[in-house]
Amino acid sequence: MKTLLKLLFLCLGVFIIYYGIKRIPELQNLKNIAKQQIYLEQNNKNNIFPDWKNDDVLSKINQRRESLGLSKLNESEKLSKVAKIRLSVIQTDDDYEGKITGYDRETAVKNAGYDANFIGDLVLLDFYKTNDPIGFWMDTENAKNTLIYSDFKEVGIAIVNNQEKVNIYVLFVSPRPARKVQSTPKVTWGGPELWSAVNKSRVEHGVNPLKQNTEMCTIASIRLNQLLELNKLDGHAGFVPTLERSDLKWIGEKYNVSEYLVQGYNTPEESVTAWLNTLGHKSLIIGGEYVWGCVYAQNTIGVAIAAY
Repeated sequence: MKTLLKLLFLCLGVFIIYYGIKRIPELQNLKNIAKQQIYLEQNNKNNIFPDWKNDDVLSKINQRRESLGLSKLNESEKLSKVAKIRLSVIQTDDDYEGKITGYDRETAVKNAGYDANFIGDLVLLDFYKTNDPIGFWMDTENAKNTLIYSDFKEVGIAIVNNQEKVNIYVLFVSPRPARKVQSTPKVTWGGPELWSAVNKSRVEHGVNPLKQNTEMCTIASIRLNQLLELNKLDGHAGFVPTLERSDLKWIGEKYNVSEYLVQGYNTPEESVTAWLNTLGHKSLIIGGEYVWGCVYAQNTIGVAIAAY
């Protein structure tokens, strides 16, 4: 009986060994299939968190701004290049404010040739892709104020994607308003036009027109050159010294001479009106005692000399 049992166990062992050897290829295939499944699962895992793109972030920012009645922002290629450098500085040198590298946001924008009136920025480091960046920024007062600042017009965006996380830097800029250049009106009038306007106004005010006098023109010419060199009126400071010159002194002794100055008016008529509205100068227009005179003018500076 015992011998029979031993024979049965021996046969069973041989059968198990033989069957196991036959099954080895099948077991290997199962292992290969398992490996492939694991490999496929790992590949699929990489696709669970797709890369964030600039357009996606900008779209989320604009959706929040528009919901608050604010204008949409446009991405600037120039600013996005600046944003990439700023993000690199923050990641590599841990230099958010730019104190270590000297590459702060203002310097970065200026070096890019961008004339900015106001600059702001937002940054997210090691931020899980499953989270909402807008919600995160809106929960922080300073970040919220930057996100919804009404004057911002353009942004630069830099993104570095990892498997589950992302690093983001957004640069907000409001351009400096273009300065209005006040164009200086082109002066098309000179001495002859102002002389005609003076005499026309004198006649309209019931007094005689002035007769042009060579001596008066000499003084007017000298005085105009003096004022053009100063590029302003001198308050008649040069008038008496000119009359007292040795070669001109005789003119002051022969005539009663007066000087009238004007500057900055667009037309000869406006210059005449200015003289009329000034108590000390209106006598040029309404003074019937004056007989002779001369007018020189250039670049809106006018000199009128009148005498009797």
